[in-house]
Amino acid sequence: MNFLKVFIISSIFFFSCKNEIIHPKPESYFRIDYPKKSYYYINDSCPFKFKIPDYGAWTKRFNDSKNCNKSIIFPKIKAEILCDYLLLNDNLFEISESFRKMVYDHSFKSSAIIEKLWVNDSANVYGVAYEIKGNTACNFAFLLTDSISNFFSGQLVFQAYPNYDSLKPSIEFIKKDIFKLIDTFRWVN
Repeated sequence: MNFLKVFIISSIFFFSCKNEIIHPKPESYFRIDYPKKSYYYINDSCPFKFKIPDYGAWTKRFNDSKNCNKSIIFPKIKAEILCDYLLLNDNLFEISESFRKMVYDHSFKSSAIIEKLWVNDSANVYGVAYEIKGNTACNFAFLLTDSISNFFSGQLVFQAYPNYDSLKPSIEFIKKDIFKLIDTFRWVN
């Protein structure tokens, strides 16, 4: 009888144990339902106008009402495009090189920086867009100028820890809005 008890208990242990490895669930992120794209022109006291999406808001960054340094805020996506305007004083090269240096300061964290030139001779708008891939604070930046007296720049930033893999869908979504901004950008005299 003793042998039978030992046999039953050892059989239970033998058949109940499996070498199945249980892994923890992978980290997941909230799903974002992106809105449909519809655009309108911003046209205030600044010497430029362009189209932004209706789910974005054109707001002041500083208290000065005459200042054209503003932001396009996307509250649902928790992102914004920091926009700066400068009046050139025969210093286009210095300002554009300073902006380019600021973009390439992200290179130690980025896996690639892709440049794209923009030329619209009929609107007198010339620029460069920088797509910055990797876990950086800024994932897209651009500058626009008339090459004589006006300089406009923008930087896409998120209110989140820089994790490129999780932010990539939002970056791609807003990148289309930035391209629309650049395509519709006009200087207003």
